[in-house]
Amino acid sequence: MNRIVITSVVGTIAAAALVVGAGAPAFASTSNSNPSAKTTRTLESVQTAAKTATDKRETALSAAIAKLDVAKGISASDKATLVDRLNADLAGMKAIEAKIAADTTVVAASADLKTVYTTYRVFGVAIPQAHIVAEIDRATSIEIPKLTASQTKLAAMLAGKDAAKSTAALQSDLADMTKQIAAANTELSGASAKVLAITPTDFNSNKTVVKSARASVETAKSDLKQARTDRKAILAALK
Repeated sequence: MNRIVITSVVGTIAAAALVVGAGAPAFASTSNSNPSAKTTRTLESVQTAAKTATDKRETALSAAIAKLDVAKGISASDKATLVDRLNADLAGMKAIEAKIAADTTVVAASADLKTVYTTYRVFGVAIPQAHIVAEIDRATSIEIPKLTASQTKLAAMLAGKDAAKSTAALQSDLADMTKQIAAANTELSGASAKVLAITPTDFNSNKTVVKSARASVETAKSDLKQARTDRKAILAALK
């Protein structure tokens, strides 16, 4: 083989080596990028995840209980029901945490960890229930009675000593104020009981169940806001 041919062969081999070398890293890392290796869970990792999950919920539950203790307008019965439930969930979190810490297999620990999310629904049901019921009770026991008293007083003023200042616009505001208060009252009638009736099982089968309950409260809050706007307009005109 002459020199020219040898040189050509060597160059071809070198080029092939570069091509192979360029592709090598992708194959060399195969064992490290194995999907199953990434998803493999150890008992320790499950127990750590459980500790994090239960601690987070215990902190949130304790905070919710503290807020109920100082909530204004909430009925004694609703408060007692909510506090009992939150305390039960708090105890449940502690029990699950201890159980998972004592589990000896990944399967058992994983199954127990799943109950944190499906059996209790601390963030999906328990805590939202406390917030929603507190809002409902505050509205029905404080806000609506206060606005109703204001409406009665303003009606008397427009029909009595301030009759000369009464206009069609003010009478319209008064009528709308009455309408908005009635709408909020209707929206919230029996709402606390409905919210308290929601269970984790209900939530598991229908994730919108709590959202729907909250929607009623938001509608009532909007009604009461408009009633306050009407009251403000009437008071300003009567000054």
